[in-house]
This record gives sequence, C-alpha cells and structure tokens, in this order.
Amino acid sequence: MTLLPLFLDLKEKHVLLVGGGSVAQAKLRSLLPTGATLRAVATRFSGPFRQEAEGRAVHLLERPFESGDLDGTHLVVSATNDPETNARIAAQCRQRGIWINAVDDPASCDALFASTLRRGPWTLAISTEGAFAGLSRALRLALEDLIPDDPSLQALVDLRARARQLPPEVRSRALLTLLDNFHTACFPPPPSLPESP
Repeated sequence: MTLLPLFLDLKEKHVLLVGGGSVAQAKLRSLLPTGATLRAVATRFSGPFRQEAEGRAVHLLERPFESGDLDGTHLVVSATNDPETNARIAAQCRQRGIWINAVDDPASCDALFASTLRRGPWTLAISTEGAFAGLSRALRLALEDLIPDDPSLQALVDLRARARQLPPEVRSRALLTLLDNFHTACFPPPPSLPESP
C-alpha cells in the first residue's frame, strides 16, 4: 500500500489525543499550531505534558479512555505506552470512520505524522510510511542545513505573486528566472577540482 502525502486543515476540527507521556507531548506540540479543538485523555499526564498544554486551548481529561471520547472527533492520536489500548482505540476509530494515528503501530494507522520542516510559507514533509521514523528525522535535519530559514523565502512567494500579473509570454520566463536564482542561492554548485597538469 502506498500512502497519499496530504496536508490537512485541522482548524476548529475536533482532535483527540490519548496519552500523557513524552510521545503524546511530541504529538501535542505538532497539533497545537493547527488551530484544532484539542482534547487529551490519559490516566496520568506527565509534568512536561501539562506544561506544554498550559495556557493553550487543550482540554485535559485525567481518566482512562472511554468510547464516548470519540463522539464528534475527526482525528484521534493514540499515544499510550500500551499497544493493546492503542489497538483497541484504532479498531473503534475504524468502525466509526474516524482517522487514527496509533503511534508506533503503522498497521493500525489511517494517518501518519511526517517529519516536518517549516521555512517561511513552506512546509516540507518526509515519511518512511512508518517503516523507520528515525530516517525521516535524519533527512529532515539534513534539509534544515540545506534550506535557509530566511525572510527571502517569503520574498520569493511575493515575487511569484507579482510575476503572475505579467503577460503570459513574459510570466514563464520571469518565473523560471526566479526559480533559477533561488536554486543558485540555496544550492551553489560544488567547487570545481583543479585540472591535472
């Protein structure tokens, strides 16, 4: 099976996060900027998890997961340290047509989190489709070094918007020049080797 890379608009969508430890905290960190309506349920929330959620629009429910927690939910992230609980939640989500991300159990997932790199108006996402998350992370770190976190990225988008106003016969050349300049700035050619005598 091949997964479809997809970016979701979760603004005001109901997302349930099950778990309160470090893995759940990492998922919470990814979900917070989306504008989703977040609820988290766990038998116990760690101190760092609580700190991450503090002052944010996250409704914490400190108790075991209940089937009713799924009501009205669009996406569930099951990040407990109990594979049986994650599998049970995944099965219930599938029965109800709710997207599920069961951490460390790709077979139980309808949705996987990618390793993401945000640069200005761009988001790059890398996934091994659950096969090796560490490799996705390593590739993201390599891209962090290649792609600058620079205001010029937004300027590039602004220039593209201006180029779209040009007549069609000029627009294509202008956009290609813009891309060539970006490529040269971000990915300069390697130094040439001296010629042998």
